[in-house]
This record gives sequence, C-alpha cells and structure tokens, in this order.
Amino acid sequence: MAQDELQEAISTQAKTQQASTEVQERINELDDDTREMLNEYRETMAQVTDLEAYNQQLERLVVTQKVEIADFERQFQEIETTKRQILPLIIRMLEVLEEFVSIDMPFLPRERSLRVAELGKLMARPDVLTSEKYRRVSEAYQIELDYGHTIEGYEGEIEVGGEIRTVAFLRYGRLGLYYMSLDGLEIGHWDKVQDSWITLDDDYRYSLDRAMRIARKQLPPDLTRLPIPAPEDRT
Repeated sequence: MAQDELQEAISTQAKTQQASTEVQERINELDDDTREMLNEYRETMAQVTDLEAYNQQLERLVVTQKVEIADFERQFQEIETTKRQILPLIIRMLEVLEEFVSIDMPFLPRERSLRVAELGKLMARPDVLTSEKYRRVSEAYQIELDYGHTIEGYEGEIEVGGEIRTVAFLRYGRLGLYYMSLDGLEIGHWDKVQDSWITLDDDYRYSLDRAMRIARKQLPPDLTRLPIPAPEDRT
C-alpha cells in the first residue's frame, strides 16, 4: 500500500516537473514572441517618427514655397505696374527728342529725323521689351549729347535763295554750323536768331577751309577764327 502511494507521488512529481518544463518552454516562447513584437513596435515607431519628421519638413517646404510664390507674384505685379508707368515716360522722352531735333541747328537733318522716326515705330511694337525701348531712346539722347562735344565735316544739301545744292558742312559742336560751296567760292553759316543761312565774308574762307580739314583729320588740331553766333536772348 505504501509502495503504491510512493509510486503515485513519484509519478505526480514527474508529471508536475513535465508540466513545469512545458510551462517554462511556453513562457520562453512567449518571451521570444514578446521581444520580437517589441522590436517590431520599436521599428514601427521609429519609422513613424521619421515619417512625421519628413512630413513636417515637407510642410515647412510648402510654406516656404507659398511665401516665395507670393513674393514672386508681388514682384511681377510691381514690374507690370512699373512697365505701364515707364512706357508713357519713354514716349514723352521721344516726343521731346523729336521737338529738339526740329528746332536745333539743321545738321544731318535726314539722319537725325530718320532716327527719331525709327524710334517712333519701335514704340508701337508689342514684341519689343520696354527695357529695349528705353535703351534705344537713351542711346539716341546720348548721340545728340555727343554732337555738342565734337566737330564734324560732311557733305549735304542746302537751300539758299530758293536753290538746293550740295555743299561741304562743318559742325563745330553746337556752337556753329558752317558751309562752303564745293567750288569754294561761297561760304556761310546758320544764324540761330534769324533761323536761316547767312553768307560770310571772304575773310573767313581760309579759316573755314582749315577748320574743315581739321574736322576731316587732314590737319592737326589748331585754333581757327570763325564767327560764333551770339546766344539767343531767352529773357
């Protein structure tokens, strides 16, 4: 009887140990699964954190781009407004230039009038940028300014006494405009006050001839004696 009880106790202990081993193995398996799930969770959370950071970066980029686009649109509107404002000013500059050429001494009349006319055509062209229109008008102004600081000899037509003929001209800055017939027998100058050509005495023939040679670079620069029209009385 006692032996049966002992045997049963041993059997029970063995079963208990077996069950304990199985439980431990199950616990170990669960622990492995838990660690694996924990690692997966950590990896997922890391990915979520990275994704959130990336999304925040994208949001900042979008905000920056919106600000830049708004600034660009503002600048574009300012440019368009400036273009609308500056074009009338350019046209007015051209009108002033045209008026100035018409009342100035009549040197190179065809060349200067043609330049103004070509600029007028340019103003009407929508395919030409406003900046280019301004550049061309400014260039024409500079050419006119340069006339006041240079001397020039050239041939052209003149009307004297109702007769048109070809003569040699001398432009002395904007101080004086002179002519000499091709045969050298007649000389004259533009009188600003009378707004007409006036013949000069033969006393100036030699000086005018030398001045024309200097203008053509046939002689070195030198002083010459020529009549300078008196400035207009603007009072």
